[in-house]
Amino acid sequence: MTFHKILVANTGEDSLTLKDGYNFKTIFLSKLIEEKEDNSTQENNQLGPYDIDIGEEGYIYIANSYDNSIMKLDIENIKLLEFIKVGRNPTCIKRFKGKIYVANSDSNSISIIDENTFSLIEDISVGERPTDIQIDEDSLKVFIANGNCYTINVLDLNNEKISSITLSKQPVKMAIEDKRLFVLSYINNGVTNYSNLSELEIEDYKTMMSIDLKGIFANFVKIKGKEVFYLSNVEDGYIYRVFIDNEVNISKIYLGGMPNNIKWDGKTKLYISNILNDDLTIIDESNNQIIENIRVGKEPNGILLL
Repeated sequence: MTFHKILVANTGEDSLTLKDGYNFKTIFLSKLIEEKEDNSTQENNQLGPYDIDIGEEGYIYIANSYDNSIMKLDIENIKLLEFIKVGRNPTCIKRFKGKIYVANSDSNSISIIDENTFSLIEDISVGERPTDIQIDEDSLKVFIANGNCYTINVLDLNNEKISSITLSKQPVKMAIEDKRLFVLSYINNGVTNYSNLSELEIEDYKTMMSIDLKGIFANFVKIKGKEVFYLSNVEDGYIYRVFIDNEVNISKIYLGGMPNNIKWDGKTKLYISNILNDDLTIIDESNNQIIENIRVGKEPNGILLL
C-alpha cells in the first residue's frame, strides 16, 4: 500500500497537519466547530486532539483528550460531521467491524461507539489508566493496556466477557503479530527509569521474550516478518532499534526533543512525532537514516497514514 497523505494531531494547538505530497495544510478544529454552528458541543477551551483513526468510508475519527470527546471529520471536504462525548482523557482510538473503541485514561474505562449511528453503545470499566488498545482480528479479542497498574484487560468479542492478564510491569503500548502479543512496559524501581519489551503468546499468555531497556519509552512498532523493533525514548531523544537474533542487538538514532508516537508504513518508512520539537521525523528503515524533519503544529501526537 502506498500512502499519499500524512495526518498529524497537534494536541497543543487544537489542529491537524495534513501533508499531501509537497503541500501542507493546517486544520484548526475549533474553526470547524464554529462553522458547524454548534459550540455547545465543546466542553473546554482546549480540545487536545491526541489520537486519530480512519473508518471504512474514509471519515476521520479524532480523540480529544482535553475535551473528553470524539470528532467525526470529512477530511476530503475539511468538514466536521459529528461530535460525541466519552470518558475523561481519551488517548487511544481504534475502529473494528463497525465499532469504535476508545481508551479513557482518567476514567479507567473504554467507550464503545457504533460507527454507523455515531452513538455511544456502552462504557466498560477496565484497569487504572488505560493507555492503548490493540485488536486481534483472528481471535476477536480486544487488548487494553492499563498503564498505572500491572494488568492487560482482554475483551472477548465472541462472548463479550472481559478478563485480565497479570504482569510484573506496567504496560503502556502493545502490538500483535502471528498470535503473539508484544508489550512495552514501564518498570519503576524508585531509582532509575527502565522499560521492558516482552512477547506473550496470545493463546495462553506465556512470556516468550523479555528485554529490559534503560529509559522511558513511550511507543514502539514491530517490523512485520522481522524480529526488529523501533522504540521512542522520551527521556534521551533517541529512537532505539532492537534486533533479536541469537542475541539482542541495539542501535540508536538521535532525534532530540521528546520523540513519542511512531508509525511504520509497512514498507520502508517510519514516522515519529516529536512533542518537544513540534516536528515529524521520517526515517528510512532500510538504512536507519533520517529522510527529513517536517514542521507540524504544537505538541504533535497521533499519526495517520492515508
